[in-house]
Amino acid sequence: MNFKDLSYFSALAELKQFTAVSEQFGVTQPTITYAIKRLEEEFDSELLERHASKKSVELTRTGELVLDLAKQIQSEIAFTKEEVRLHSLKKLRFGLPPIIGTYYFMPVTRQLAKRHLLLNFEAVEMGSADLMAQIADGKLKFGLVASIDQVHIPGVVAQKVASFPFVLATTNKALPDEMYFEDVANDDFILLNEGFIHSRVFKELTSSTETFPRILYTTSNVEALKGVVKEGLGMTLITTLALQETDRDMHFIKLLNDDVPTFDIYLLARESVHVNDARADILQVIREYTDK
Repeated sequence: MNFKDLSYFSALAELKQFTAVSEQFGVTQPTITYAIKRLEEEFDSELLERHASKKSVELTRTGELVLDLAKQIQSEIAFTKEEVRLHSLKKLRFGLPPIIGTYYFMPVTRQLAKRHLLLNFEAVEMGSADLMAQIADGKLKFGLVASIDQVHIPGVVAQKVASFPFVLATTNKALPDEMYFEDVANDDFILLNEGFIHSRVFKELTSSTETFPRILYTTSNVEALKGVVKEGLGMTLITTLALQETDRDMHFIKLLNDDVPTFDIYLLARESVHVNDARADILQVIREYTDK
């Protein structure tokens, strides 16, 4: 199967005219016609319905299936090209969720800059669940992720490198330093949205205690969340990793419930991955920090 044929076919599915496709690629119209003919012979089925009156084409059901395949192949090729480009630049692509990248990884960033390695480092920022899926599929080789469960991924070494408790944060300093979740049933909550494991922990607490506080507001921005809490609009459930010196004006409450998980950070690395010198140096800096 010719990749160029698939490119012509994808463009024809979008533009619906042979002339438009030939102009886009700077080739003759027969070139596009023969490309489609080769694909139809390859799949032993017609891919297009031709409308002479409209001088346009529509995809058959088989054509729609081939288009899905073409998009998948084009995506994989684009990904591989990017991998090759980054390899030629000796860059290490490393997965980092927002909270870990902002509040845990910064000392590593400083060390990479100090050792003149930052130019060889590319952070891939997305949620932990998405990062684990990327690493499981081999699209990423390394990363840090957060989990409240033990991480087991075939072909991947998962090392727990840090653990942080979840606490309640509020401006109400009249509340005690330790409480059960059931004690905040009547409080309003400001929460991180579904992309964060905080949301799952909150749901598990509500389920296990049959306590259902009102959720006033959700956000994907940790600093915005803390800002709303500091305005006295509600309390939040947050990992201590995301709390800094500037947050001392809030009151932090330890949860006494037995089933409160911890915010665990795992260093993930696919097995048997060859790295060049620059990447090895970056991984060494990361491991020096996480092994402390």
